[in-house]
Amino acid sequence: MDISPAALILCSLLCSVVAQAPVISVEPRVAGVRQGESVSFRCQVASGAQPVQLEWRKVSNQALPDNAKIGPDGSVLTIANARPGNQGQYRCVASNSAGRSSTTAVLNVRYSPKVKVKPAGPLRVRIGDSVSVECRATGRPNPTLTWKRQGSTLQVICLIARLTPSSPIHHLSA
Repeated sequence: MDISPAALILCSLLCSVVAQAPVISVEPRVAGVRQGESVSFRCQVASGAQPVQLEWRKVSNQALPDNAKIGPDGSVLTIANARPGNQGQYRCVASNSAGRSSTTAVLNVRYSPKVKVKPAGPLRVRIGDSVSVECRATGRPNPTLTWKRQGSTLQVICLIARLTPSSPIHHLSA
């Protein structure tokens, strides 16, 4: 059976029009959980030539954390017992014979403040002497620090606050 060059071109054009790269979405796009809770993201294929392969990865190209599990068909990513290090962006990548596409989901993990005070108390100071105390606090959302002494708000003479997400520090001189 002879096939004309025109028929081959037509078939090639029809095959390339029919074959479409995957179009995907992820739900939820953003999720916030408390430390210790679980969350699942679902990657849904809206259209595209079958078969479509799904893959999850961190946007930073790091390996998925050990508490991340992917469902049997690859569409669901579950983070169990979330911890602060799980926070970040996760990418669902879909690929087929016609191409690939990706979309991202964002995980925010909230956790209770952890506070470190230097020097550790209790402190004994003579009346009229000054004292300096440093307080470091981490947590999500970023904690608000208030200085109190026996339940009463302190009169602060000097407060140096260097608050950054990685190193929130309050330095108190009173």
